[in-house]
Amino acid sequence: MGLPSRTERTTGGRAVRASRAARLETFQKYLFVVPALALFATFVLLPLASALYYSFTVWEGLGTPAWVGLRNYVRAWNDSIHVRSYLNVAVYIAGTLVVEVAFGLLVAVLLASDRRGFGFMRGLFFSPMVLSMVAAGLLWTYVYDYRRGLLNEGLRAAGLGEWAHPWLSDGGTAMLAVIIVSGWKYAGFYMIIFLAALRRIPVSLYEAAMLDGASPLQRLWHVTLPLLRETGVVAVLLCVTGGFAAFDLFFTMTNGGPFNATEIPTTWIVKQAFDRHNMGYGAALTIVMTAVVGVVSLVYLLATRRRHAVEY
Repeated sequence: MGLPSRTERTTGGRAVRASRAARLETFQKYLFVVPALALFATFVLLPLASALYYSFTVWEGLGTPAWVGLRNYVRAWNDSIHVRSYLNVAVYIAGTLVVEVAFGLLVAVLLASDRRGFGFMRGLFFSPMVLSMVAAGLLWTYVYDYRRGLLNEGLRAAGLGEWAHPWLSDGGTAMLAVIIVSGWKYAGFYMIIFLAALRRIPVSLYEAAMLDGASPLQRLWHVTLPLLRETGVVAVLLCVTGGFAAFDLFFTMTNGGPFNATEIPTTWIVKQAFDRHNMGYGAALTIVMTAVVGVVSLVYLLATRRRHAVEY
């Protein structure tokens, strides 16, 4: 067997150097990801693992947890208020899909042009977003107050005093009152999302539709809405997951009342874990809610997945 030629040695050296460069590049890529993974593990995976462990225990927050197996999950299944909280949050999410996403889309379509004054109106509509949810909840608690609230005082001033109502103290109107506040707060956020998507639609598509004799309503239905589908999918997902995560607005305005009419999973978890010191049970409820949100999100994404993306 003869020695490798000079050409073979050169080619082999280049291959080795290329392999080393590729490994170094791969190492650098992973190195840049490490900080994000460390933060994710510290603030998401570790707390989730801790909650999973404590969900199998009885623990008051101090002392040594006592292992009880699946007892907390059986209790959650038989907890009528816990089950009702998911029905309540479903109603809340359905309402916010209308007053936040659908209404935000409507306003975005109406204020999409650059006519004089429309920019100010968009800014005005978006302005509630600068308030924290706690501040918004406190503000609207005074608006809904039965005796001195702005809403009832306005009704009395208009001669409609018989319509004055304890909005937050009546189980039939409390959830609706909270949904309206949520819409007032977040409709501007979804308006901005849809406005950004509307600006990406080429004007030539509307011009072609006009040449074909399409009316404004037909252009909206056959041009605008289909091209906003992907944005709408994201907006609905944000609204659904945000509905499950809602807490501060309910805690500020109703704290789950009256008589659990506005009790949602997060408020019930906080009451069990911190008010009643049932940390183990609260952890089990947290795991259940995490699983429910994950399943709902996955099913929604699979149901709305498109085989072919819209090109424009």
